[in-house]
Amino acid sequence: MLKYTETFFSAQGEGQYVGIPSLWMRFFLCNLECRGFGQIDPTDPSTYKPVGNDLDLTDITDIHDLPIFNVGCDSAYSVAKRYRHLITDRTVSEAVDELTNLLPHGTFQHPVSKQHTHMVFTGGEPMLKNTQSGMISVLQEFYRRGNMPKNVTVETNGTKPITPELEKHIEDFQHDWGGEWMWSISPKLWNTAGEQHKKAIKPEVVGKYAEVSKRGQLKYVVNGTEESWREVEENTQLFREAGCDFPVWIMGIGGTFEGLTETEASIADEAIQRGYNYTTRAHVHIYGNAIGK
Repeated sequence: MLKYTETFFSAQGEGQYVGIPSLWMRFFLCNLECRGFGQIDPTDPSTYKPVGNDLDLTDITDIHDLPIFNVGCDSAYSVAKRYRHLITDRTVSEAVDELTNLLPHGTFQHPVSKQHTHMVFTGGEPMLKNTQSGMISVLQEFYRRGNMPKNVTVETNGTKPITPELEKHIEDFQHDWGGEWMWSISPKLWNTAGEQHKKAIKPEVVGKYAEVSKRGQLKYVVNGTEESWREVEENTQLFREAGCDFPVWIMGIGGTFEGLTETEASIADEAIQRGYNYTTRAHVHIYGNAIGK
């Protein structure tokens, strides 16, 4: 059985694959909370505004009825156990039926454009141990049906070790099926997300990811403070020393259009001056970060 909060078909909104048609599966539960995003002082939990904890869930039976969170994790509904009643609990076959039905023609390769939709696993945290086996099962079921994606992206915080089973699966995926396995790693910063360094930054874990697949990106959310930029530099150096040479992408903070655009220009300018790539959050501009987009 798979526990996930949503599946949807949409354009990739962040990083080097912005705009590419993508099929998403968002798993439930995460080992981090990231309650500091958007708070006045991310390093001082005593000053935090509530991150959905004051929300009355009595009459909410569907995640699409939830408001957009403007502080904390923008997908908190896939993290906190208080939203457990909203998750989907299905067999692998049922979940793959659901995913297949979201594809415009039921296949990853579009019959007209001949371009390939990417499969994206996100969360929550898709690299939790049980969820890693869930990703394997989903891909094996697609393979059994003769509808295997050529491109898989895993959006992860980069803190959970890869299991031998997933390592073997990625090796087969790349060498036997000619697929691309993309690590989209979003390390959480103390001065942006309020997550302690020793818990949120695991260079040896990320180094192993890079050993298993050479395709990836480091994608940081910064708030424009000098402290957050310093963390980007220090943590990137740690990842480099661990063997990860993935390119760095910078995003401004903000789960809503108004929040993102307030500081986006200055953060983009600073990012490229420092030699980093900048990525907007295209889905926020297009959909206002609506759930399911």
